Amino acid sequence: MRFYREFIRPDLDDIRAKMVTRDEFLSHMDGIYKRFDSLESEYQSLRAAVQRLEDRMTAVEQKLDRMALRSELIDLKDQVAHLTQRIIELEKALN
Repeated sequence: MRFYREFIRPDLDDIRAKMVTRDEFLSHMDGIYKRFDSLESEYQSLRAAVQRLEDRMTAVEQKLDRMALRSELIDLKDQVAHLTQRIIELEKALN
């Protein structure tokens, strides 16, 4: 008995003191799940924001494409006008 009281029991008491009760464990798990819920909410918010940015970028790219086409159309019209003028000048020179 003396061996138990002096060597075994103090070790068992230390182990018991370090053990986490079921309620403490469940409380800890609840805290973890709460943090996961918060992270999930934040993730959904960021995902929606990224989607809005992607939609805006698509709209901007489409506008830029239209502007580039418009610019090319203006250049082509200028070239046609220049060629038309040259044709008129050549016809005058032939007559």
